[in-house]
Amino acid sequence: MKNISFQILLFIFLLSLLGCPPRKVVIKEELPPPTRVEKISTPSIVIKFATINMSIYNKKIDSNEILKFSRQLKQDSIDILTMQGITRYPEIKTRLDIIEELSKLTGMQNSFGESINILGKQNGHAVFSTYPIRSSENLQFENLKSTGFESAIQAFVDCGVKEVGIVSTQISKKATAGDIEDIHTSLKKLFHDYSTKPIIISGNMNTAEDTLYNIISDEKHYSPTVWFTKNNSLKLISQETVQTIFGKMKIINFGIYIENQR
Repeated sequence: MKNISFQILLFIFLLSLLGCPPRKVVIKEELPPPTRVEKISTPSIVIKFATINMSIYNKKIDSNEILKFSRQLKQDSIDILTMQGITRYPEIKTRLDIIEELSKLTGMQNSFGESINILGKQNGHAVFSTYPIRSSENLQFENLKSTGFESAIQAFVDCGVKEVGIVSTQISKKATAGDIEDIHTSLKKLFHDYSTKPIIISGNMNTAEDTLYNIISDEKHYSPTVWFTKNNSLKLISQETVQTIFGKMKIINFGIYIENQR
């Protein structure tokens, strides 16, 4: 009887072993370290800058053309515009003044810098801005051998969070290599003189790399070259070249950053 009971117990024990699934071995995997996410700073303000060389438009400008151009500036929401090679006749009342007419149609302030004035025919460069222009100066490049009478208009624009220096210039095709080097030296000096402010220079400068500024060049579209401050106060966001009634215009979105954003 004892033997039978033992056999029954043994049978039940073996049956319980066979009925239990094998114990799973759990291997604890180590989690990878958290990925470090770079904080992308947001600019305090984004300005829409545009530049166009008017010297390639060899026609008399009428009011309808200025109207079309002003509408495009508004449609593209341009904040600051530089123009090179403008011809105007401020003393001849019958001739339309593109500077005054464009300001009237767009509501933009302007600063004009004269390169040469011959018998009332004035040639020079301009800066237009929807922001207040706090000051401006016409920079004459002296002691040049060229007869192109090169100059640059420099304006300081109050963009709210920071003043930005805007320069518009054009170098004559007649300029010698020495003249071009002297003009470039004068322009580069602006980055030193105003190191605390973002500077944007537009015109037909060369495209050589430099430690003082970044370069935006689009020779394929014959639009002006742009130099801008190489530091964290001003950064390129986007750019494009568009067709206007007066030719190709380069449009650039710049982000302006203040000190505590860097």
